[in-house]
Amino acid sequence: MRTFLLKVVKPDKTVFEGNAEYCRFTTPEGEMGVKAHHEQFMAVLKDNSTLLYRSSSGKESEIKILNGILTFKNNTCTVLIS
Repeated sequence: MRTFLLKVVKPDKTVFEGNAEYCRFTTPEGEMGVKAHHEQFMAVLKDNSTLLYRSSSGKESEIKILNGILTFKNNTCTVLIS
């Protein structure tokens, strides 16, 4: 399975950093998802939503998001949350 680097970061700590198969999240406009080598973009995340991802080991996990932004560039997805 093709993977990308996923970094989920809070101001005071790294919540997750590792390879992922996919990541699903919600913006104010609706739900979106990314897989490896997605086109470059930036999105504002919907307040009080959930980020769902599957790590390269196949484990699915969720992270609660109060608010945040997400960028995808050079096969790296960076999510800044609070």
